[in-house]
Amino acid sequence: MTLLPVFVGLVVGWVALRGLLVHPLLPLWVRTAVFWAVPLGAMTWFVIMTADDAFLFPDTAPCPREPMRKGILGDGEVSGISTPFPPRAYCQWEDGTVYDLAPGAEFVFWVFFALTVVPLAAGLWHALREPKSLLRRTR
Repeated sequence: MTLLPVFVGLVVGWVALRGLLVHPLLPLWVRTAVFWAVPLGAMTWFVIMTADDAFLFPDTAPCPREPMRKGILGDGEVSGISTPFPPRAYCQWEDGTVYDLAPGAEFVFWVFFALTVVPLAAGLWHALREPKSLLRRTR
């Protein structure tokens, strides 16, 4: 059952991309911004998802495995948590204290996300309003 939503998403994405490329009112820099924002947004997402990973440098891990002294940041055991969407990485202690690990990267991700979604939505709107424009060849 998960194949159908993936297929529908791919078809809608393809129509939106095609509508973006043939949209007569969008300048060239808006069209090319989408092609730069997608891979940069994916790299930013990857940075956020690996921010709590202590595998590479366990001594300097952002979420220490041993409990810290009481009153420093949090009390008790700590765990690193990453959520895929919306992307967020943070450390959470037993007492409920939360420490965000990549707030700047989260902001950059949302900028790239907006630079991708808004022009693609304009392309989808154009494709739905003028479907015959998708049949023309682009040069």
